Amino acid sequence: MAKSIFSRLSVVLWVLLVLAGGVFMAVRVNAKLQEASANTAAMEQAEEVPIPVDVVRLARQDWEVWRSYYGQAKAGKSQAVTSYVKEIVREVHVQIGDKVKAGQVLLTLSSQDFQASAAANRASYDDAVREYGRLSELHKSGGVSQSQVEQAYSKMKNEEAKLQSSKSSLARTQIRASIDGIVASRSVEPGEVVTDGNTLLTIIDLTDLEAEIMVSRRDIMSLNRDTPVVAESDGKKTACSIKRISPEAAKGSGLYPVVVCLDGLDVLPGTHVEARFMVEKRTGLIVIPSEIVQRRGDKAYVYVVEGDRAKLREITPGEGQNGALAVDAGLSEGDLVVLRGFNLLYDNALVKISEETAVSLAGN
Repeated sequence: MAKSIFSRLSVVLWVLLVLAGGVFMAVRVNAKLQEASANTAAMEQAEEVPIPVDVVRLARQDWEVWRSYYGQAKAGKSQAVTSYVKEIVREVHVQIGDKVKAGQVLLTLSSQDFQASAAANRASYDDAVREYGRLSELHKSGGVSQSQVEQAYSKMKNEEAKLQSSKSSLARTQIRASIDGIVASRSVEPGEVVTDGNTLLTIIDLTDLEAEIMVSRRDIMSLNRDTPVVAESDGKKTACSIKRISPEAAKGSGLYPVVVCLDGLDVLPGTHVEARFMVEKRTGLIVIPSEIVQRRGDKAYVYVVEGDRAKLREITPGEGQNGALAVDAGLSEGDLVVLRGFNLLYDNALVKISEETAVSLAGN
């Protein structure tokens, strides 16, 4: 009996010893784990280094939307030189590239027939004048009737009209420039027979250049004579204005011709020209550089500094142009948006501001 009790006590004692050992080991392991966790946290805290960033403090500003369209330069004034009569060309006085003045003789046509006609009409007119004078004197003495004098007067005026017509025809054998400019084309030589309406020379005025720009339906209703325009060609640009807007689209293209002046732009006719029109202007918008926007799927984000931490902020982007982007939602005036160093950031990263920029980002 005593031996049985002693055996049971031994078993209980061993169980208690095992349990005590297990508890002791569990406590030691938990302590070690807590110590390791604390050490890891301390190491992480000690190793966190601020990331230098440049920021911009947002302010609301005007937003101008400019759209580019293209066309070619041409002379605003030109003269297509033609002949009024069918005649032989006796002399051409100009070459392509020659500068001419208004009233200068460009071509001379054969004038023998016109001179003869003018001389004959002059003689007839002189006779009619003398006859009218003679009858007028006779009428004073009662030698002729009033009707005879009136008939003589009518004939004199008729001959005068014929003389003026022949003089005009003779003058047209000297074809003159109607504008100051330069000879751009020549399609006639001495000895050729020219006919009424054929273009013989073209004169253009290089001091009055313009460009016909083809504009889409999207923007044509936004344009008027007061719309700001910037014309550019070969790296040179000038502010100009709209001269004419066609209300009808060109056949085939569906684009609307808009003529702009090129004052101050040193180009030649035929040069390709880019015209930028301000089609919209809005005020009080938040604008950021488009390069700092991070796209993740169909969402857009930027980093904003709050305190000493960088926060990834979702935004709703609006229209963009020339490296700038209007923001419809997600940012407010006064926010510090990261301009440089954002590629090194992660959400809640510790940052140090190196530079705060205050610039206008809208531009044109």
